[in-house]
Amino acid sequence: MLLKDLINGLSSLIFPPVCKSCNKRIDSNIDIICNECWNRLVRVDKEIFLQKEIPENINKVYAIFQFDDLFQKIIHALKYQGNSSIGVELGKRMSIYVEPEMVNIERGIFVPVPLHPIKYRERGYNQAEAIARGLSIGLYIPLNTRLIKRVKNTSTQTKLNAEERRKNMESAFVIDSNSDIVEIKQVVLVDDVFTTGSTMNSAAKVLKEAGINKVVGLAAATPAQENHKTP
Repeated sequence: MLLKDLINGLSSLIFPPVCKSCNKRIDSNIDIICNECWNRLVRVDKEIFLQKEIPENINKVYAIFQFDDLFQKIIHALKYQGNSSIGVELGKRMSIYVEPEMVNIERGIFVPVPLHPIKYRERGYNQAEAIARGLSIGLYIPLNTRLIKRVKNTSTQTKLNAEERRKNMESAFVIDSNSDIVEIKQVVLVDDVFTTGSTMNSAAKVLKEAGINKVVGLAAATPAQENHKTP
């Protein structure tokens, strides 16, 4: 143990840890995003959702933070730099702002939007699952990672318009044949970013067809403007 601590100490001196968002030095090897960056995340204005078209298979949609330049740096570090712990911490911080109207604590479960197995192998983890795990820890609400699975390896949605995104996500998900949905009353689909909602809507469709009455979408962030490019 002493040798490990010594190696970690020497490593910190030679390669001091820096924030993945702002590149400032961090005192701890455990942290990846500094507290200053976390605390600068902007809460999303609820009025934004009054301007958005909510997909037909989702009862309600909520996002916690605004997708701005700061959030984009954090989500990029989560999705493309192998830092799954960022997602868990993001979920925990989201849980602070989740209001009772958003999630039924007694009857709801968190279900992360799944990745296709090919993308999962490439990334090594599902960023939505990491976020959902943090939410589950923060709110003591069960997490179900096996209820639905992705069967269509869709192309990136970044440069697609709303209609192209919808077509891209058609028939992308199915209910896992081993899932027991009899007792499930409310599913809270968790994803990193809500733009047009095509991904959540496709996942919600199979849940509704399986007999689940209420499907709520909960995203970490949403852009203030539809033309803001999201990853």
